[in-house]
Amino acid sequence: MKNIGALAVQVEGTNRDCSNCIDLPRRTGQRPTTLCGPLHIQCAGHGDPKYLDQLVSDVLGWPHIEALPASADRPDMVPIRLERGAAANGSASFLSAREFARVLRGAPTIYLGLPLTWAHWAIVRGWAEPHYLSSFGLLPAGTVVVYTPRDPGELFVCYSLFFAAYHFACKLNPK
Repeated sequence: MKNIGALAVQVEGTNRDCSNCIDLPRRTGQRPTTLCGPLHIQCAGHGDPKYLDQLVSDVLGWPHIEALPASADRPDMVPIRLERGAAANGSASFLSAREFARVLRGAPTIYLGLPLTWAHWAIVRGWAEPHYLSSFGLLPAGTVVVYTPRDPGELFVCYSLFFAAYHFACKLNPK
């Protein structure tokens, strides 16, 4: 598995350590436009799709991630779930059974179940916004819509957020 330290070296122009939520840098530019509602999606401000594709491909290769075939009903949706033995029982991080992240490719959008402190800092620093359904208790409180990466530096921050969600779902606390 790629770790966050190795990613810092691999991503051009990135010399930050995002292994702690307080270390998240401020996102530059305006927040992307989103459509709030039961299907909370990012409508604008997407980067090159290659960054989102790389992120999804790499995360699906992490240990204990369940490889799911694309659904015939939703070929544009990529659920990211832990294998049965790796998922913590009753974790507050899951969007659905063992699913801690979901990526929509049609309208590029990322959903993550983060620990509350990570969700807070991701929102404050401009990387995410609370998911609409979490305000109604239909998704865990730390569920956020993470803005898709526009460049290698933003890709690195997205890896950091996925890594925090992954460890939270496994009940391994990130720093």
